[in-house]
Amino acid sequence: MLYIVLVLAFISTIFIILGVYNLVFSKRSQIINRLDLYTKEEDYYKQFEEISLKEFLLNGIGTISRILSRKSYMDEKKKKLNQAYVFMRVEEFIGTSILIAIGLGVLLYLGTSNILLGLIGVIIGFKLPDIYISSLKKNRMKRLNSQLPEALSIISNGLRAGFSFTQAMSVAANELESPIRDEFMKVVRDNSIGKTMDEALTDFSERTDDEDIDMFVTALIIQRKVGGNLTEVLDTIADTIRDRMRIRGEIKTLTAQGRFSALVISILPFFVAFMLFLMNKDYIMELFNNTIGIFMVIAAVIMQLVGIYIISKMANVEV
Repeated sequence: MLYIVLVLAFISTIFIILGVYNLVFSKRSQIINRLDLYTKEEDYYKQFEEISLKEFLLNGIGTISRILSRKSYMDEKKKKLNQAYVFMRVEEFIGTSILIAIGLGVLLYLGTSNILLGLIGVIIGFKLPDIYISSLKKNRMKRLNSQLPEALSIISNGLRAGFSFTQAMSVAANELESPIRDEFMKVVRDNSIGKTMDEALTDFSERTDDEDIDMFVTALIIQRKVGGNLTEVLDTIADTIRDRMRIRGEIKTLTAQGRFSALVISILPFFVAFMLFLMNKDYIMELFNNTIGIFMVIAAVIMQLVGIYIISKMANVEV
């Protein structure tokens, strides 16, 4: 009965906090949602859809975290979600992270009866969604970078044919696939609703956070201010990006052995520990049932992370 009362008190507290938050910030939220209607992709916009119970709970947990968190932390998460092209509210993302953290922590605690492993599970569970979003962001940026030379060539040819820069960018967006299609269309749309082209391109550079795109946007903004032959500038940038991609491919081939060694070294200790846990639980749990064993595990994990970091830095050559 005590647990039921505590759970009901917790849920009641959540609803009270949500009610106060919505009462104070309801007008501001309506304005923001109205602006989002004109700045987000129509296919992904769900403003007028009925919110499900799952989304409501995730929003509730995430809203509490948003109130308690720093603004810089929330802005960073929002930026990463936009870069990964995940149309999810920051509150929902944080709520999902908290639920996964609690679930993994409880599972590890029930499986091992060790509070330390439960806390480690909470930390790992909270970071798993962030790692997944980072992976989505990295893959999207890789596809975007590979499409950029072709896009610049299409824009350059469009300028030679007599199109304006905005029209040439629209042609490139229609000819190519996502993700560069989505980014170019957003630049054109931002420019059409009142932003200057320089501001739209700067937002494009900040959204993507890619060196080649930064080079393209910087050269374009400089050319728009001082003048010059834009088609030659775009052709030069496209050739430079192609050369950088070729060099990256060669370096990736030469460092394949080092990267594979880093992967094996990263996975092997955890795999061995997991197999020992399955075959002889009492034997491996001796490490976690006394103080010396816990310090040994912590030291081993720290040295493992240092080794992974050193190998990854040795295998990662900047171009």
